[in-house]
Formats: sequence, C-alpha cells, structure tokens
Amino acid sequence: MNILSRFKQWKIVVIVSLVVVLLTACTGGNKSELPPMPESGEGTIRVLYWNEEQFMKDYGSSFNVKYPDIEFEVVSTGEMFQSIGPDDDYHQKMLAFVKDKRLDVVILNQPDYERFSSEGLLYKIDSLIEDEEYPTADFHPGVIDLLREKGGNALYGLAAHFSASALFYNVDLFKEYGVEPPRHKMTVNEVLELAARFDNKSNSDKDRIYGFDAESRELGYMLIHLADMSNLLLVDPKAEKIVMDSEAWKTLFFNYAELAKEKKINYYDRASNVFGSGFYDGKAAMMIGEEWAIGQMKTAQYLSSKNGAKPKAFEWGMVTIPVDPSRPDESKIITLSSILSMMKDAPNKRGAWEFIKFSAGIEMAKITGKSEGKLTTRTKYQKDMAGKNVEAFTMLKPATNSPFLYETLNKNKVSQEFFQNLFTELNTTFKDIASGKVTPEQAYGELQIKLQQQLDTAREKGAAQKAKIKK
Repeated sequence: MNILSRFKQWKIVVIVSLVVVLLTACTGGNKSELPPMPESGEGTIRVLYWNEEQFMKDYGSSFNVKYPDIEFEVVSTGEMFQSIGPDDDYHQKMLAFVKDKRLDVVILNQPDYERFSSEGLLYKIDSLIEDEEYPTADFHPGVIDLLREKGGNALYGLAAHFSASALFYNVDLFKEYGVEPPRHKMTVNEVLELAARFDNKSNSDKDRIYGFDAESRELGYMLIHLADMSNLLLVDPKAEKIVMDSEAWKTLFFNYAELAKEKKINYYDRASNVFGSGFYDGKAAMMIGEEWAIGQMKTAQYLSSKNGAKPKAFEWGMVTIPVDPSRPDESKIITLSSILSMMKDAPNKRGAWEFIKFSAGIEMAKITGKSEGKLTTRTKYQKDMAGKNVEAFTMLKPATNSPFLYETLNKNKVSQEFFQNLFTELNTTFKDIASGKVTPEQAYGELQIKLQQQLDTAREKGAAQKAKIKK
C-alpha cells in the first residue's frame, strides 16, 4: 500500500471518529454520572410517603408497568410524626428521622424541599438532566425556576403536581344583580368592590346573599390569604416590624372591613362553630377555591339537579385568583406539591432517578392530566375538569422571591405562638367591626400596636428557644 492510500485511509478514520464524537455529544444518551440499571431490572427503592397503599395508587403501580421487577419499601410519614414529641424541634427531628431511614426517594412539599436542600440532604440533579437530555421544556412556566430558587440556585428535585386556586363565581347571581362578572387577573380590591355590590334583599340570615364566601375560613385567615395574593407583607424581611401602615394595606383592610360590617362575607366562626350557607348552596356570588373545589362543585350541582332538591343548580364559572398588579402574570398562591427528590446518600441512586424521571415525566403527566382534583406540572397534558376549562388554574405561573409570612417568621426564629395569636387577634378585630363594637379606623390603629407588641414578645421567646436547642 502506497503512502497516498494510507493517508486516505487515515483521513477516513479521523472523519468517522469525529462524526461519532459529535453524535455522542449531541445525543448524550449514554452519558450519565450514575451507573446503569441492572440488566435483570431488579432493585428496591425506599421511599417516604403516607402509606404503602396510597403510594402504590399514586405512583408505584404506574412505575411498575415500566419496571415490573422494582420493589418498593415505603416508610410511613405516620411513623415519623409519632417519633416527634410535643417539646421536640419538629424540623430537627424530621431531618434526623429521614437520615436514619436510609431512604432513596422523598416526596416533599415546597417548604420541606427548601429545608432539605439547604441542609445538604438531597442529590443535585442538574447534570443528570443535562447529560441524559431529560425533557423539561414543557413544564409549566416558572416551575423549574421556583425549584431552583428554593434549592439555593440548584435543582434537587422535580415537581409532579402543583396546587393553585381560582376565583369561582355564580353566573346566575351576577345576572340577577346586574353586576359585571369577574375577569382574569383582577386585583384583590377589585374583587372586594364587586362583592360589595351584592346588597341583601332580605334581613333574614337564612335568605341572605353574600358577595364573597371565605369557603370555611375564618375572617383573619382570609385577610392574610388576600394579602398574600397582593404580595403585601405583614412583617419586614427580618421579622422585626409590623408593616401594615402602607396605603395598599389600608385600602385592603378597609375594603375587607366594610364587607364584614355589612355582612357581605360568609365566614367560619370558630367560637360558635357556625358556617352559613355559601357558594356551593348558591348563596354567595364568589369564592376562592383550589383545584379540588371543582369536584365539590360537580357533586353539589348533581345533588341540586335531583327533583325537589334545594338549593337549585346554578351556572358557574372560574377566572384567575386576584393578582398583584405589578406582577400580573404570576402568583405566590401557586405552590409546588409532590416534589420528587433523591437523597444524597441514597443506596439505589439509579433506581431513584428512574423513578423520579418517570413520575414527573410525560407518561405520568398524561395520566394525571385526565384525573380530577390534580394539576400536572406539565400543563400541556392537563385536561378539562367537570366539563370546565381549567385555564383559570394554569394561566398564572408560580412567583419567585415571594416568601409567605410563616416562611419569614421561621427564617427569623420567631416563636410559632405569634402566627397563632395573629389569627386570633384578626378574628376578634373583624368580629368587633362587624358587631359595631369598634370602627374600622379605631381597629386599624389598635391592631398594629397589639401585633407589634406580640411580635416583640415572640422574637424574644424564639431567641430563647433557639439558645435552649443549641445547649
């Protein structure tokens, strides 16, 4: 063979090698930091969940269709809760329990995901997603961003579902009262102003029509819920001061107080254990409900359609929950649930990763998207519920950099008693306004003073508890 022929052969080998390298780089299919699944397909995955039966129903049975030889060992969360005493630090005991059980997978809510990742308990999956080209583009906008934020700018899990709320409204009542129906992306105050237009045509509580239904919530809790939708902070980021003295807080407080005073809001009264007829009974114009409320509406309408049944069925619709006008395309009320994470020291990392990929993947999204009462994070596969379009739940994306009140309090080691006392104080305040005992103006000023005093006390108590735990 002459030199020219050898050169041509060498050139061909180099070109082919380069093509193989480029193809490998493009596909990335065989590239992973984890070992492959055993050829036998066998293995065991230890997972933390409510109980084995519910786990198999929600996840395990579907996964076993693809991997029939994988077995699951389910560690019950009930066992975890039983191990935590009344005087124990809940979060520290929970972390200790999880470490001791040598788990492969944990299925977490949003606060626990943030806590576990900050404690260094979870396996970082950014490179796994990149190397194996796991599809994430069709996740609901903001889901991956929120997971990264709560993971300290890294990804430690994938969310299979999310929880959201919508503003439900009674179409028939809006027509009867001649009030324009709600629309997507209203502000909280616009919703409260709509509610105020439903004047009662009867003095009887039995026949009363409410503009707004707190949906079995107490008055204080509902106010904080509305404040969260508006991105209004009750305390400053360091949890040192009550910051209710802004114009935005004043407007919300007085609009809400007016509804309570005029008996246009239906709420749960814990003291008397009374909650009047509300939205499901056709007695309220609006309510804010989560995705599972669609199922309750379906049941209520079915029962109402029976001959002679009361109340009668009514036409209803949904729009997005109220939003912060400065961030109209997102909401902090949208939270991630069923966040699937692998423990950093998981004995079966490959099995855990395959489970996470599948359970937060397209196949499961197609299944979950057809069920009522659950919202899949891959909203492309979300179907209508009870014949209703669910865009009210999927139009907004989850907000980032918007902590809830309890998160700010926990971060700054404020005693939990403040959170409990807050709602008691708010409930008392608005009930006093409703009964005419105090004016909204009087209540507003006095409330800020009382809450500041309680916050100061709770900060001192929280600091003492923290020092005691360290000892």
